[in-house]
Amino acid sequence: MSNAVLIAFTWSAFALHVLLGVAAYHRWSTLPLLPLLNLAVALCVLAFWLPKWYSYVSQSITWYASDQLLPLVALLIGVMSVSTLSGRYVGAVPHWIVFAFDASVLLAAALFFSLFRMDRLL
Repeated sequence: MSNAVLIAFTWSAFALHVLLGVAAYHRWSTLPLLPLLNLAVALCVLAFWLPKWYSYVSQSITWYASDQLLPLVALLIGVMSVSTLSGRYVGAVPHWIVFAFDASVLLAAALFFSLFRMDRLL
């Protein structure tokens, strides 16, 4: 993946977050945008960890419980999003907190990739 593609991807992901956040705040859509976006991000994090879990099992790599905190948080966010989409949970504030965290991480990544040039091994 080239630098330009990575920069374009991170900025477009951040722009999508901002666009959906504004649309959810102003209620331009009847769709539950924040739970859907939070669920999509949580599923992406879990999909990122799948090869690592496979290597733990297949290659008997030593792992620690603290290594699994990020996927555990993603799993909890996914459960919260699914329960919101099914109508069992209505908490809007936790969804906005998760959204703000995701958007700030994407902004930090976009700024980092835009301002610091390096040869990436991707």
